[in-house]
Amino acid sequence: MVKFKFLEMINLKEFNFKGYTILEDVISQKEILILKEKLNYIQSIQISEFGKKKMESINESGIVRCPLIYDSYFLTLINNDNIIKNLKLIFGEYFILSLQNSIIVSPNQKHHQTFYHRDIIHQDFISSKPLGVNVYFCLDDFTSLNGGTTFIPGSHNIETFPTSYDEVIPNVKAGSVIFFNSMIYHKAGINSSTQPRYGINHMYTLPFLKQQINLPLVLKNKYSQDFPINRILGYHSREFSSVKDFRNYRYNKLINE
Repeated sequence: MVKFKFLEMINLKEFNFKGYTILEDVISQKEILILKEKLNYIQSIQISEFGKKKMESINESGIVRCPLIYDSYFLTLINNDNIIKNLKLIFGEYFILSLQNSIIVSPNQKHHQTFYHRDIIHQDFISSKPLGVNVYFCLDDFTSLNGGTTFIPGSHNIETFPTSYDEVIPNVKAGSVIFFNSMIYHKAGINSSTQPRYGINHMYTLPFLKQQINLPLVLKNKYSQDFPINRILGYHSREFSSVKDFRNYRYNKLINE
């Protein structure tokens, strides 16, 4: 289980205005080393499952998708009271985990996210409240030298990509967490250092948005009775396979309330 240090509440005013805010000193160096070791191991499994060349051909190099499926240690990055409290401050009571991916940016190698994008992709609109929030654990210092994340502050409030803008590469200490609106334009930089840069990205969304991976299915209903993590993992908002399946879900919910 990942041991968190004291985690403060985010600066909501900064989050709403800039589109991102940073909480420092959330996890220790010891936890960082454990997470990196586990990520390296899961990455080797995923490469063996799919093939290195095939992964390279679809720009999946350096990405460890949904590590919580492989090791429940990563579930504790989600099932944490203070993380949940911060997300409730933004969303209200109900939100789900859309994805959990680790991004490992190797030195002097092109990464597929080095272009400006939104994490709710292909959308040219804005919302009065966030549809998605990213919670990004920095396992290394994020700097301009190693390709730390570049943001266009305020771009979550602009429908289309701005014609003129200022960009910011915040210096973020290892062990910190970046909370950012999933609709802010951002990109990864080129890692010009000598060491890989590790991070673990979580995107939470309102429950009507689809998950990247159907977590209730791949987890084989594990945690289905554990509230509130079952709701965050999407058990209460999954798609149904038939009318009968939908009605059984509603009936079982009624008799168990």
